[in-house]
Amino acid sequence: MSRESTVISFDLLSRAIFNKMGVTKDISDEIALRVLNYFGYEKEIIDNVLDQDDRRMFYFLQDVELLGTHWEEVILPNGRMWRVFYWSLNVPKIRNFARPQHDGAAVEMGIYDSLPEDVWSRQTA
Repeated sequence: MSRESTVISFDLLSRAIFNKMGVTKDISDEIALRVLNYFGYEKEIIDNVLDQDDRRMFYFLQDVELLGTHWEEVILPNGRMWRVFYWSLNVPKIRNFARPQHDGAAVEMGIYDSLPEDVWSRQTA
């Protein structure tokens, strides 16, 4: 995967937050800025860099599928196991949620539903 396809811009993340969470544009911009201040140009970060309030926000963003988590275990020199947690941007979901939202009724309406009723009546000569 190319680096260009994994980089999430401020506008893209803000639009995804706006569309998925239904918050105002100002709030989605603020959340996107806070998230990208941690990630920068990277796709994942270590959990230790987060403060308590931002970690709470990250868990909420995980619930709405914009972020993901994973962990790995590392053996320390003294033989103990150490678990390291990571946060990652859910790039495919962010790109999907950032797409323009269509009116649900218009999307569900098929071509036949858009035709007027008189099209369905049969006239005999």
